[in-house]
Amino acid sequence: MDQNLYCGDRHWQYHSIDPSGFEEFSTGALVDGNSRLGRLPGDPNSTDPDALIDQPYTQSEPSGGFLHVTITPGERPTAMMRFHDERGVLLHTVEKVAR
Repeated sequence: MDQNLYCGDRHWQYHSIDPSGFEEFSTGALVDGNSRLGRLPGDPNSTDPDALIDQPYTQSEPSGGFLHVTITPGERPTAMMRFHDERGVLLHTVEKVAR
């Protein structure tokens, strides 16, 4: 399994990849009332004004929700990350397979 994974808590859901290969999955806020959109890579007021971070997924609308992570053991273990809104609707999926 890729050892460069991290799950964090912000007020929005996202999947970001640092140039070093470190990947971050943000769980986001649980309910709509606590959610907001984050700043995108390249935004001069963000923590990444030079757009060095790749962001394959970020919420387009502020929404509560959760990150469901499933680990499947075996010869090539798999981690499946599924972003859902607060009603359980699937928004985005990322699968990571051990090398």
